[in-house]
Amino acid sequence: MSNKIKEVRLEKGLTLQGLAERVGTSAPQIDRLERGLRRLTIDWLNRIAKSLDVTPGALLNSQFIEKEIEVVYKMGYVQAGKFNEACQLPEAEWEAIPYPVNDNYKKCHLFALGVLGDSMNLIFPPEKTTLICCPYAEWLEANSDQDIEGKYIIAYRKNADGLCEATVKKYTKIDENTIILVAESSNPEIKPIVIHPDNNEYDIAAVVIGDMRTY
Repeated sequence: MSNKIKEVRLEKGLTLQGLAERVGTSAPQIDRLERGLRRLTIDWLNRIAKSLDVTPGALLNSQFIEKEIEVVYKMGYVQAGKFNEACQLPEAEWEAIPYPVNDNYKKCHLFALGVLGDSMNLIFPPEKTTLICCPYAEWLEANSDQDIEGKYIIAYRKNADGLCEATVKKYTKIDENTIILVAESSNPEIKPIVIHPDNNEYDIAAVVIGDMRTY
């Protein structure tokens, strides 16, 4: 993520070593963060902002600040068929993502998820896509005049061992009793998920309101 750490550091009259001592790390570590060679997680962003006596947003690239963006945190990943102990990374590993938030979502608790695997590779290239997500209940409140039909959603399920799977799919309503979560994948082994009200393993957790790509 492009950042302004060096610019703000110089404005404060600090050397790399001076900032490193305040943060409690090494000068080479600060240099890697300034040059984007190390991921700027929520932990690093908050620690450096506190050491420089600025807000976390002040360390984000000025082109984003001019657009009055907000910081959305990448909290984990979606990967169909892959069960993990948790669907969310430890908070210290969250990554700060600058995102221009629509007025509709200013009060929503937005979060971001990376995409792994080929379950939606025709629309969301794995490893390169970050999804911006709005909790399902909050999306419904913010979009009372819209239908979720055709939207991309985040769905969770747990297996008998309590492990969690997070997946992104396209929401398609067949009739009043049947919903299909469509997989847009080049892999023929990945099938759509059929949801019935009386027999459903999946919980719809969020709606995808945007995505960001890296190439």
